[in-house]
Amino acid sequence: MNDPIHAARLSLARDSIDALIGNHAEKAAAFTDLAWALLHAKQPGSSMKALRDCGNPLVQKAAAHALADEVWDNGGADLAASYLASIAEFSILDALKRYARVLPVNSRHVMIAADAVGDLVAEGHPKPVKNLSLSIGDVEPTKAVGLVVLTEELATAAGPEGRRLFEAELAAAVTRASNASVLAALADSDTITVPGTGDPLVDLRAGLHAAGPSNGYVVGMPSGLVADLATRVENRGGMGVRGGTFVGGVEIVAVDDAAAITVIPASRIALWDGGLRVSSAEHATVDLRDAPESPANMVSLWQTNCLGLMLERSWHLAQADSVAVVELGS
Repeated sequence: MNDPIHAARLSLARDSIDALIGNHAEKAAAFTDLAWALLHAKQPGSSMKALRDCGNPLVQKAAAHALADEVWDNGGADLAASYLASIAEFSILDALKRYARVLPVNSRHVMIAADAVGDLVAEGHPKPVKNLSLSIGDVEPTKAVGLVVLTEELATAAGPEGRRLFEAELAAAVTRASNASVLAALADSDTITVPGTGDPLVDLRAGLHAAGPSNGYVVGMPSGLVADLATRVENRGGMGVRGGTFVGGVEIVAVDDAAAITVIPASRIALWDGGLRVSSAEHATVDLRDAPESPANMVSLWQTNCLGLMLERSWHLAQADSVAVVELGS
């Protein structure tokens, strides 16, 4: 027999979940509107006017009482957080948040300690603990910087196609910069190196075996290997060719220029995320070389009739266990 009270509670819970998901999606879309408005802010000091003239009410609210960069303290940071959550499956930093000890943004001095013993410890005797400490006051947070450059013609006259191209490049710039810097920060002299076999699944299992114990793992992997794993029957998490949940507790992120498989014991990480900020870079001079190995080609965006958007993300992390790196086999 149906219980009307139980049915009402289920309906209320569904409505709350739908509202929460919809609110996040709305905020993520608002962030792309914010970034699009800043891209078109040509004159120095015109950024705030561009945001106030934006047609999105969430962006207008964030900029209503803001001066200069204070927009990020008046709602902009909230929009950026929702946007980052919407592209989490492409970002190592955001995938880590699912299992890591995420510290409050305003925290300055933090220590996390936990362990256990299987024997009695006499009263007054020292108890063993494992410290996982992170003091933001003593370190300089890492800043990952990305750049999106479009010709003014594409940004103003290309219609919906140009906007979709901008949003794709925005997501790529955000994740590419942070993925590279996180992998570089985690690699140290204690990193465990495992020879690869050439089979992505075998190598993934070897990396999980070599890495320290964890409630969940985040794996940075070359994009070709991710596509291979996405088509295997072992992919019970339903991840796509760019990554996602492979099985419960294993999150995989495709990294285009990765030279190895990096397995991170994510619950052994303490993470401070300073958030994402964007600003107009229309008057910047940038290196637009054809390929990373090509000579530098410094170009003025203003002189070439281009628009630019700079994306900055600050973060810091501490690890209690080393990552495992599986070298690519033949």
